[in-house]
Amino acid sequence: MRNRRKNRRWILAVLTAVLFPSLAFHSTCVAVLGPGTWGSGLQEVAPDFRQPTALALRYASEFQSADSEVPIDVPPTNSVDDAVLQGRIIWQHRLGDRTAVLTEASGSGARPRRVYLTDRGGTRELTLPEGHLVVRPQCVGGGVVYERWNPWAVPAVEKLQRYAASWIDATLRPEASLYWANGDDGPWRFVMPGHSLSVAPDGRRAALLRSGALLAGYFSIHVWETDSDTAAAIVSLREQGELGARSFSMQWSSDSQALRILGRTDGYARRLPRDSIPAEGFPVNLLYLVGDRTLHDLGSEF
Repeated sequence: MRNRRKNRRWILAVLTAVLFPSLAFHSTCVAVLGPGTWGSGLQEVAPDFRQPTALALRYASEFQSADSEVPIDVPPTNSVDDAVLQGRIIWQHRLGDRTAVLTEASGSGARPRRVYLTDRGGTRELTLPEGHLVVRPQCVGGGVVYERWNPWAVPAVEKLQRYAASWIDATLRPEASLYWANGDDGPWRFVMPGHSLSVAPDGRRAALLRSGALLAGYFSIHVWETDSDTAAAIVSLREQGELGARSFSMQWSSDSQALRILGRTDGYARRLPRDSIPAEGFPVNLLYLVGDRTLHDLGSEF
């Protein structure tokens, strides 16, 4: 009997000295710092540059000639039935004869954001999941996709509650994730983590970014075939300069077979010694060919 009591005291002492403080420390880190890359899908992919081929140079020339056109982050607009809309338009995206519209209302009791779809059948509102903060709805092949912004920068108690629930519901983990529906009142479903979606002209694929809460400013760039639930990572890079002002853009070729990444970067590795990075960073002018899945560094030639 005495041995049993000693064993219990020993176990309790270990729990008190090791396990409980570890759990408390872990909970405090989660509450204060957030879970970092928890569910973000961020990957560190070193660039595997290939020698530019004749095809790559042809696409480079196409992008160079189009540089004076509308910036990639400003989507084309389309006429919509303003009488149907509630709130002010804060975003539009057109693909073919379909346009996704995001509106925002002000005032107490008003639903803050609504999504509408305009096509040959007119303009209609799409039903959204309760509690989702919707960003940048866009048309893709066969449906509509939006980005859900669900930041971890919330009060500590709420953060811990969400963290615990996210072990069961993985859709709660990413700060930014994609939801898809068939464009009518069909249910929206979680697709994958991601944000800053850039849809190709044919709607069959899109480029997207992934980043972690604690690694803001470091991104992995992915290409998503919109009829699948996966997105291949093609390269990772760190933005240059102030966080929150992205230092590079993504742009598709007219035939949706090439993606250009243009701007500046502080490098491709997740962690870099600060003294190795010039104040202005490094220029980046990359071309990804979808057909053979190759990445080319065009340098300063284009």
